[in-house]
Order: sequence, then structure tokens, then C-alpha cells
Amino acid sequence: MSLSSQPRPVTLELLVSVDLPKTGDDKEKPLLSGLDFLPDGRLVAVDNMNMKCIILNERLQRLGTPYKFKDYPHSVLCVSHDTLCVTGGYKEVWLLSVSTDNTITLTREINTTSKFFYICCMSPSNMVVSTYDDPRPLRMISVDGVETDFDHILTFPKKTYKLNESACTYVQSKNTLVLTDRYAHTVYMNDTVNGTSRTVTNENIQEPCGACVGPGDTVLVCSKNKNSIVHLTIDGKILGTYPVDMWYPLSICVSKDGTRLVVSNCPIRVRKLQLYKISPAMS
Repeated sequence: MSLSSQPRPVTLELLVSVDLPKTGDDKEKPLLSGLDFLPDGRLVAVDNMNMKCIILNERLQRLGTPYKFKDYPHSVLCVSHDTLCVTGGYKEVWLLSVSTDNTITLTREINTTSKFFYICCMSPSNMVVSTYDDPRPLRMISVDGVETDFDHILTFPKKTYKLNESACTYVQSKNTLVLTDRYAHTVYMNDTVNGTSRTVTNENIQEPCGACVGPGDTVLVCSKNKNSIVHLTIDGKILGTYPVDMWYPLSICVSKDGTRLVVSNCPIRVRKLQLYKISPAMS
């Protein structure tokens, strides 16, 4: 590997910060438990407390009319230019379509055999999901609703998580599966091809929550109790720790072009949604 292709630290510049008060027909303060960018740069958020799916622009302003779920959504993934996959309910996955004029339509409901929390992309047709109340912490589901297990991944803890105790992401180019263990203050990384694994602990990783793929095949993790984001290589090396201007960051995502990062927080104190610009750090 050349030096130029080694993962590098980044700088985060706050572009937009919005408070999330109750609006309109909200019964509760919003809790944005899932975030993802559409390829065209629009942001999708699921509001767990108010059972909504929301589209936002680059100023974090709402577009169109939110979609109302019949149960609580947890996490969202943009699986194509106009298709969303949302976990939630008791054992459900919802497929939604988003039009260019920000109309959100339910296209399919999939009943699952496990309770799914976090969802991320593994391949164009397969997603990785973190589970709760299930002895298999990570599973796979296809866009057609076919569930499968990681039979050969034995290095993750044999543990049954409760809701919101773990999250996942997948670095496609490195075949690396990432699982956060909130109350063990640990990030687990597993190479799904050669079976190697790493267990990452650090004083800066305190109650890790949401995770996503960062620039250059790296991983970004919300360190809830440090009010920061930790930047890791897939080898478990910490590239940087970035304080965010909010209490208890919870959910995180990076735009498809790798230049924008969005983070939301937990329901303690003021609820916020923030957009940051990601730039390579000057050496």
C-alpha cells in the first residue's frame, strides 16, 4: 500500500446545526434514531418517537410531508437512488420509495424472524442488521426479505443485546464488519473473508452508539459519553477524536461522496441535528 492510500485523519467543520423541538402533530420531542443520505444529497431521517420518516435539504430544512409509520422505526438505509429500507416495529422491515418531489410511499412490508435495530449496506442486494433480543448479534437480509446468518463469524461476543445496545456498519471494499457494544465500551471488527478480528477499546470510546463508513474505508463511531466522534481504521487504529457541539451523539452517517457528515443525539437535554464538512487534515 502506498503512503498516499493510507487512511488519514480528517477535519470536521460545522456547517449547520438545528434544534429539534416538537413541531406540528409531534406528540414527543423528535428522536432521530436513523440517518442516511440519498445519492443526490438529500438527507433521510427516521424519527423514532413520532414514528415518522423525514426528508431534509442541505440546510437541514424539511422537504415535503413526512411519512407516518404505524409503529416505531429504528434505522434507515438508502438502498438505491429512490428506495429506503427501514427497520422497526416488532419484527418488520419497510421498503419506501422517495420521489424527486419528496413524496414518500410505502412499497413493501417484510415480516422478519428477528428484531432488527441498525441497518447498513453489504452489497447492492444485501444488508447487514444488528439485532436485539436475539443470540445472533448480526444477521443479513436481502432486499427480497431473505434472512441469513454469519455462520463463520465466531469472534464477536456470543451475546444477546437489548434495544439500542449495539449498532453495526460494513466496509464493503475491506469486507469488514463492525459491531459496537455500547455498555462494554467496545468496537468489534471482523474481516468476513479471512476471519481475522480486532477488539477496539480506548478511553475515548465510551458508550459507542451509531457507526458508519468514513472516508478512505475508515469507520466513524459516536462516542456517546464523550460527546464526540471517534475515527478508526479497520485495523483498529484511532485516527482522531472529534468533539461535537451536542450532548450524547447517537446516530451518524456520511454522504455518498464522503464530504458531509450528519449526526443526531439522544433525548437528554437539547435535541440537535448537525451537518459537518469532512476535509482531509493538513499534515
